[in-house]
Amino acid sequence: MATAQDSDFRDGMPFLGSRLWIDFANSAPVALGDFLATPEGWANWLAAAGLKAGAGRKGVAAANLADVHALRAALQRLFDALQSGSRPAASDLDLINRYLVAGATPPQLSWRDGKLLVEQQEAGDMDPLAAIATDFADFATLYETARLRHCANPECSLIFYDTARNGTRRWCSMSACGNRHKVRSHRMRAAKLECS
Repeated sequence: MATAQDSDFRDGMPFLGSRLWIDFANSAPVALGDFLATPEGWANWLAAAGLKAGAGRKGVAAANLADVHALRAALQRLFDALQSGSRPAASDLDLINRYLVAGATPPQLSWRDGKLLVEQQEAGDMDPLAAIATDFADFATLYETARLRHCANPECSLIFYDTARNGTRRWCSMSACGNRHKVRSHRMRAAKLECS
């Protein structure tokens, strides 16, 4: 497995999905276990993701683990629905909408440097679950869902958004699954040469 020094991993947790909501959906990889199984794990994941653990500006209470797990499961199902082009479950959309409403703040006008500015709340200032839901909503309306991928390693459960220019990324991470595939392929070729 990749080390904590790899850019795709932070404190041993995968952050390779290219989007916050995908990284959140990846927080329980089969090979590594559930990083959000405990309140401490949730706090560690939030810190690695750069999100604040406390309540947002609107006073949304810090999430309990049942809410965290429910949102993660909904996002995993929504990933599959978007990838396959199938209709998402209404209950999953309702859950996302609940967090969008909880995290929504109207834009604020401010006067700075002789100009009137409209300021939006930053994702880092929102309740974490609202920030994740907002990232999903932005993605669903602005990005190519055809670039959503499951890692090509059959033993890996991680998902990602393919940001490669040509759209041919196969592995969750070249330093993890991609490298393992290269090593395995090299060994198989070497074994064939020895048998010849």
